[in-house]
Amino acid sequence: MDDFTRRMGEFFGFTFFAPGLIAEVYPDATFKVMFGQHGVEPIQPGPEGLGFAEGDPLIEIAVDVADAESVLSRLKAAGHEPIATSYLPIPAVNEYLFGRDFHGIQFLACTEGVNEMQVRSEFPFEALDDAAPPKVGCVTLLSPDIDALAADLNQFYDMEFHAFDPAGLGRRGLSGAHRVRLIEGPSAVLAGIESALVSVDIVHADVEAARSRLEAAGFAVRHRRPLASGGYAYYFGPTVQGFPLSIYPESADAEMLGPS
Repeated sequence: MDDFTRRMGEFFGFTFFAPGLIAEVYPDATFKVMFGQHGVEPIQPGPEGLGFAEGDPLIEIAVDVADAESVLSRLKAAGHEPIATSYLPIPAVNEYLFGRDFHGIQFLACTEGVNEMQVRSEFPFEALDDAAPPKVGCVTLLSPDIDALAADLNQFYDMEFHAFDPAGLGRRGLSGAHRVRLIEGPSAVLAGIESALVSVDIVHADVEAARSRLEAAGFAVRHRRPLASGGYAYYFGPTVQGFPLSIYPESADAEMLGPS
């Protein structure tokens, strides 16, 4: 945790904090969790590990939904039980993590705004949409059948998708305003990538400076995408502790998500 948060600070200026919620809800926990307005949430397992991690470094893709209880009901009716339930004391609600029986990817459903409400009980905290870059602009997931995955995300999470150009990352792509991009592979660029999480895509005010810092640390650009809005998006793949990264400029935000 110390190494990861330090290096993310060096590359992007990210700052992290440990909310009091963890000690309150899990007083005997040996794992560590840190947050930030940038949208990256590292977790360091304790000696007993993390029962819901299942050996994959991708623990969850957290999705804001209109009503987490509605998502829970729909998924349970379809035979998917949550593998972890987290209680947020200040808004007095639950958020639900579902396992890899759902397309091999763990998605967490949380009602929009409740995490911010919880954190704001300790100090000011912006929603991800309102936070200044650099921050997570989108996440890119690899799936063998993006149509089936998109259909289920629409049915259970109310996420709508449209086609976008994956620009060399894969054969086809689907994206949406929810900022989860789906890639159907394989592709030469993604050779050796085993996790469903292909990239955490960081939107940045100075992409070239960030690229230089990453390259100076020994992380080479795997793929460079020319942007119609000017400049480039850079895909690095696995970086610090295997954390997969892309970076792209603020001016290309709509372009990276594809047509709405």
